[in-house]
Amino acid sequence: MTHASGKKVLAIHDLSSFGHTSMMVFISILYRMGLRVCALPTAILSANTDFPGSHWVDLSEHFESFAEHWQELGLEFSGICSGFLASAAQAKLVSKLTQKLRGPETLVLTDPVMGDNGRLYDCFGPQIVEAMRELIRHAQIVTPNHTEAALLTGEDPKLRVDREMMLKRCQRIAEMGPGHVVVTSVPTEKPDALITMHYHAREHSLNCHSFKARAGHHPGAGDCFSALLLGGLLKGFGVENSVKAAVELLSGLIAKDPPPGSDWREGIALEELLQQDLEAFYRSS
Repeated sequence: MTHASGKKVLAIHDLSSFGHTSMMVFISILYRMGLRVCALPTAILSANTDFPGSHWVDLSEHFESFAEHWQELGLEFSGICSGFLASAAQAKLVSKLTQKLRGPETLVLTDPVMGDNGRLYDCFGPQIVEAMRELIRHAQIVTPNHTEAALLTGEDPKLRVDREMMLKRCQRIAEMGPGHVVVTSVPTEKPDALITMHYHAREHSLNCHSFKARAGHHPGAGDCFSALLLGGLLKGFGVENSVKAAVELLSGLIAKDPPPGSDWREGIALEELLQQDLEAFYRSS
């Protein structure tokens, strides 16, 4: 594995004390790929939200102090990524923080986490949608799932769409700011198959990557995808190669039987992923 010359990533995610999701995923994968992580926990949870009764501690009030200290230290970030945020108000804070801490060459990736399976997550109200629209204005690349892409454009997330409709949806998202829109978990006519779509605004191109999907819910899969995509980009593999590698790595991981005695709510088998030569997948894509 080659190192990325000390490149630093500001990871803005919740930290679930138990579970293979969010910040736990980003720190693990990015370090595995030779990148350094500066972590800004948006909230600390006793366990990820698939476990009932999780205890939350919102850290929004500390954001400004963290940012000021990083500026005093002279930290410069090659990448800034954000995912699950505690509220619409926090999303607005993250938007301001991103603008404050980014440099002219900083790559900003935003995963507008707010829903799945055709609806918003129970912890959010409709205000989160507008807050995410504002947040993605400052990103070069966004990674909504199929539901989130529809919510961003004000369309029915339960509506089945074809390629042409997805092209128009991605174009509308790109008009909000990002040059690359990568939509994950797009359903197909086959129940065991999904598609990841990459729209490049400048080229007005839409590339599709299909993969077999194991039935069930896979906590942390979206976080894993975004981390693998960002890692590939910062290592210089390009968007399309990084999308292909992330799809291959993640779909292979999901296809495997979970470790004996594990609970699906813990999330993906992160420990198995980290034992692989990740960069080999990017070089072969």
